[in-house]
Amino acid sequence: MDTKEKDEEVIGLKHIIIYYLKHWKLFLYAGLFTLIPAILYLIYYPKTYEMMARIKVQDDMEMGSGNASLGDAAGLMKSFGLNPSSGPGINIDDEQAVLGSHDLLTKVVTRLGLNVTYVKPFTWGYEMYENLPFTLTPDPKTQREQDRTVEFVVKADANGRLSVKAEASDEEFRFEPATLPATLAVGEDVFVLNYGPAFQQGQKEKLYITARPAGWVADDLADALMVDTYSDNSNVLEFVYEDYERQRGKDILNTVIAEYNLQADSIKDVDASKSVAFLEKRIETVVADLSKVERLIEDYKIQNKMTDLEYDVQFYVEQMKDLQTKIIELETQIQSVKFMEDFVNDPSNKYNLIPVLMNVQEGEKGGSITTYNEALIERQRMLRNSKEDNPLLITMDKQLDKMRESVCLTIRNAKATLDIALADIKKKEGDLLSKMGSVPTQERTYLDYKRQQEIYQGVYLVLLQKREEEMLKIGRDMNRGLVIDAAFSKSLPIAPRKLYAAIAMVLFTIAVPVGYLFVKEQYLSLKEAYLKERDRQPSK
Repeated sequence: MDTKEKDEEVIGLKHIIIYYLKHWKLFLYAGLFTLIPAILYLIYYPKTYEMMARIKVQDDMEMGSGNASLGDAAGLMKSFGLNPSSGPGINIDDEQAVLGSHDLLTKVVTRLGLNVTYVKPFTWGYEMYENLPFTLTPDPKTQREQDRTVEFVVKADANGRLSVKAEASDEEFRFEPATLPATLAVGEDVFVLNYGPAFQQGQKEKLYITARPAGWVADDLADALMVDTYSDNSNVLEFVYEDYERQRGKDILNTVIAEYNLQADSIKDVDASKSVAFLEKRIETVVADLSKVERLIEDYKIQNKMTDLEYDVQFYVEQMKDLQTKIIELETQIQSVKFMEDFVNDPSNKYNLIPVLMNVQEGEKGGSITTYNEALIERQRMLRNSKEDNPLLITMDKQLDKMRESVCLTIRNAKATLDIALADIKKKEGDLLSKMGSVPTQERTYLDYKRQQEIYQGVYLVLLQKREEEMLKIGRDMNRGLVIDAAFSKSLPIAPRKLYAAIAMVLFTIAVPVGYLFVKEQYLSLKEAYLKERDRQPSK
């Protein structure tokens, strides 16, 4: 039984193959017909190329954020655990989001004029980029506020007469400018039409121009532009963009990188300016305190007729040297903590970054102050693309308030720890001084004044060091994205593809005849069955 079924299947398959082979002409005609659109596709479809670029996203240390030392200040900062180069690292996912943001891509579109497209007649919608006979530029207000698509048809006859037809929102406008440049007012939108580099006097020209809102074009660009990491553990980002105009594709990639660097520099300048303003206020306070102590020393020396500043007893100097150094370091740290506490408690600094100088006992990455600064940076990024009433921003503000309480607690704990350490060292100093009955009381008082002077001098040098670092950042060209490969085009086009055309031809050549013959066979079978059924019925 199985053998019989198999034989029937083989006979049926042979019958089908022979049936289709008898209609070989039909397959031949279908193949010849399919050849026409395939050739048209290969001839008229524009050659599309793939453009690429690569950058390395740098953190503040790699960007050279000012590591020059100023003598003793560098030693003091090192002893206090203040690393001028330490700061929040980079998050490559955040940088990808910035590069694909609507705001940044809108700037790219506006800068390159991509919101205005130019198409010549009978070019299958090919959007030109260079060698334009005419150029159209929206005025600044239209560039910002345009919310509709405006289509223009610009014509120039052999005598140089111009005619322009514009359509927008079912409205039609006509212009006949005597010369160019000419201002074209389409409702509330205003454009400037001018001759392009390819315009030739005495030659007929016709050009279709479409002006769209820059934000709409930026959305399309976001879909077409691919930004991905080079590898999982790399800070290198790779850009890929496809276009049939090589120069336009390369200009888009290079401009995206340039706008990204400009935006990063702008944020850096704002943060550095705020830090400089805060540091200058603190420097003024320290200078005033230092002047006050120096006047007290001067008055004390005059009152007690002190001229020799050297200690009378050499062993006192040796024994007190280490204790004095530790006391100076601790009191300088306490002063720095106090400055940081004043900064955090100031309501005007609620959402300002805590300067790295104030990052006492947070030298390692991941501390509460570093985390708080990273959260503030994320809030600034969200503010660029949203409003303050954004629910996500409100939630983040609540989280920041809780984090701020943690920062305040960290500062208080640090201050309490330093106070305990200072009290312990001063107790040891007191024990030594109690043994030195031969040392005049005036000398001890003078040493206390002198120590205060050295504390303020140390703090003053540290503040100067940090202010210079922040001032070096302002206006300094430090690219966040270091260009590894500027935009380049691959040599072979990615479209039109001959393989796709061949596959389409084969599928069409087989599918259409087979489908036609199948439908025809079913129709004949149904017709024959109908006629038999009609013949069996008795005639009336």
